[in-house]
Amino acid sequence: MEICIAIIVVLVLIGIKMWYDEVSYRKRLRQRLLRQWGQPLEEEYTVEKMEAISAFYYSRQQEKDIDDITWNDLEMEKIYQQINHTQSAMGQEYLYCLLRKPELTAKTLEERERLISFFMEQEQERLELQYKLACIGKMGKFSVYSYLSNVKKLKKESSFQHILQMAALFISIALCFVWPSQVVLFSIGIAVYNMVTYYQRKAEMDRYYQLLAYIVKTVHFAKDVASLDIPELKDYFETLREKAKLFNKFCRGSGLVVGGTNMNGDLLDTLMDYVRLLTHIDIIKFQSMAREAIRLENDLMEMYEIIGFLDSMISVASYRVMKEQTCIPVLLEQTEQKKDRLLLSSEEIYHPLIEEPVKNSIQAERSVLLTGSNASGKSTFIKTLAINAILAQTIHTVMADSYQSNYFRIYSSMALRDDIMSSESYYIVEIKSLKRILDQAEKGGAPVLCFIDEVLRGTNTVERIASSSQILEMLAKSHTMCFAATHDIELTNMLEPFYDNYHFEEQVEGNDVIFDYRLRQGKAMTRNAIKLLGMIGYQQDIIQKAEESVQNFLETGEWRRK
Repeated sequence: MEICIAIIVVLVLIGIKMWYDEVSYRKRLRQRLLRQWGQPLEEEYTVEKMEAISAFYYSRQQEKDIDDITWNDLEMEKIYQQINHTQSAMGQEYLYCLLRKPELTAKTLEERERLISFFMEQEQERLELQYKLACIGKMGKFSVYSYLSNVKKLKKESSFQHILQMAALFISIALCFVWPSQVVLFSIGIAVYNMVTYYQRKAEMDRYYQLLAYIVKTVHFAKDVASLDIPELKDYFETLREKAKLFNKFCRGSGLVVGGTNMNGDLLDTLMDYVRLLTHIDIIKFQSMAREAIRLENDLMEMYEIIGFLDSMISVASYRVMKEQTCIPVLLEQTEQKKDRLLLSSEEIYHPLIEEPVKNSIQAERSVLLTGSNASGKSTFIKTLAINAILAQTIHTVMADSYQSNYFRIYSSMALRDDIMSSESYYIVEIKSLKRILDQAEKGGAPVLCFIDEVLRGTNTVERIASSSQILEMLAKSHTMCFAATHDIELTNMLEPFYDNYHFEEQVEGNDVIFDYRLRQGKAMTRNAIKLLGMIGYQQDIIQKAEESVQNFLETGEWRRK
């Protein structure tokens, strides 16, 4: 009796300890979630980790997406890392995919806005969902999508042979009680045969055991999330519940498989390992689970996407709080009456990666040519517009006081380089990059918004101006809004019928060149390249001769050697 009481007391104490640990964990997690809300996150992103995060996107890549050239030109990976406040692996993978797929209609963006606003306003409901998301967590350098998509590698196989082997063992054991001397050796032979074939088949299945275990975990997590009482997320939770129910047969008895991957467990686990070895019961269940996983692959991915979507919307809500000055964009769909109208208008727009940005405003109804001195802000400004155009059509958030534009297909040609592997020069890489934009502009559909920094910089001045003027003119005529930065002042006159002119300028004070990074209307009237030579410390005679050479060219139109 005393032993029974002692056992009961021990069990009660263990239960209390487990309850206390759970309460403490929830409290610590809540404090962490509150502390991180709307704050920059310090997280390491290795090459392997980014490859894992991007796997889901590359499985769904489409022509209208933000292509690799534009993504790299704009350093969108850094933008993604700044926005990524997700708690789950599904969330961070879905968010990356979402940022590369600008929407071209209002319906999807309206739903995203509803959820982002809800998560910003309703702290308690948000924390409940974040807690569930944090419980499933992230996978480091592994992609959950790639992991789950291994379902495609599973094969539908019959369990008949393994059922026959198990039945033969049971029958032979039963017959041992009737004719022990005649059947015992036969029973031993069946047991040995079962063990040998078990190890052969188990070796083929081992790599899939963890996959099935993760699917079980995902299904349980989906049920857990769907159990929350948040009316605003009712439709998502109902879908999760419906999809999770489809996996009841898959999960029933799954412990025979996912609980049998360890040969060094406790006494019960060890006993079960021998049962599996002789009866193949885990192989039989594995094959049943594999058939169900193949049948329900689309439902599994739908659960993945719902979880990832909700987590990414919480992440965007946190990002908005972090950036403080943001606006909801006004995006204009094409109509028959306004089919040819182009618009990009923004007040106090800024670059999200710059800590103390200079904000600028612009209203453009056709293409824009940007001129100005070196380091005056041209490249940063067109990147500012490009990044915010993408954010407007993906996370429905712009770093500005106001933003209004068409729905655009967005492309850039900026940070190009020689392709050593294919022996292509910078110029070849550049003209291919520009050709892809021209091809998209000619396809029709939503208008193209493109950003070009120093068009055709990879060739000589005469051919550059001649070719670039024709390319830029063709873009302007192709229902495209193009923002092009250039040092070639000649283009401002040649393209005046098609492009508005804006510029950046600087002030020279003594030996200093001071930039205010303010956008101004009209053409640039100043140059600073030679002045910068002096600031860096070049000899005065080099600077003087260069200035005389420029002055002579401006007066005569010819270069003379002195």
